[in-house]
Amino acid sequence: MGRYSYSQPSSSSHSPDLTSLLEAECEMYAAEAEITRWNAEASDWEPSAEGDDGIPRTCYCGSEPVHGYSQTPKDPYRRYITCPNADDRDCHVWKWWDVAVEEELREFQRELNAVKGEANQREQKLLRLEKQVSEFTKKKSGAKLMVFSLVLGLVLLIVLGSHVGRSHGSLSDGVGITGDGVGFTGDGVGITGVVV
Repeated sequence: MGRYSYSQPSSSSHSPDLTSLLEAECEMYAAEAEITRWNAEASDWEPSAEGDDGIPRTCYCGSEPVHGYSQTPKDPYRRYITCPNADDRDCHVWKWWDVAVEEELREFQRELNAVKGEANQREQKLLRLEKQVSEFTKKKSGAKLMVFSLVLGLVLLIVLGSHVGRSHGSLSDGVGITGDGVGFTGDGVGITGVVV
């Protein structure tokens, strides 16, 4: 046979009888049912978030907690928070007062840090928006300056053109093109040039 062979176990007289196996299986199922019932009872009790973190506002039983002072030699006069129904041997809130205050302060610190983070993000967003508005305003003012310059230039050309036209006749009177260059003439001004 091969390296990994399997054969059916032989029946021998040393094997347990069927009745004892069935009894063991019944006991196992009964124990499992009892554990399931215990788990169901345990899941009915859920501590409130306020009873576990920070200063407890309500007990698990619904009562309002009270303050007390420790009478033990280990913690003399140390304040604690407990339920007035704590003597009924049920589950009730009990916490050292200084531990509860520390937890409460840590929670306030977390909330404060979250608010500071949100404020910082909003401030950064505001700065970015202000920068974008500033850049847009600069571009807009640059465009306004360019349009103003163009309009001013056109107005100057029109004004100068009409002034020159009135004083010298028409613009075409002083312009002439000759074979050897370009010549401008009119009222004592003469420019000639040779085109190379």
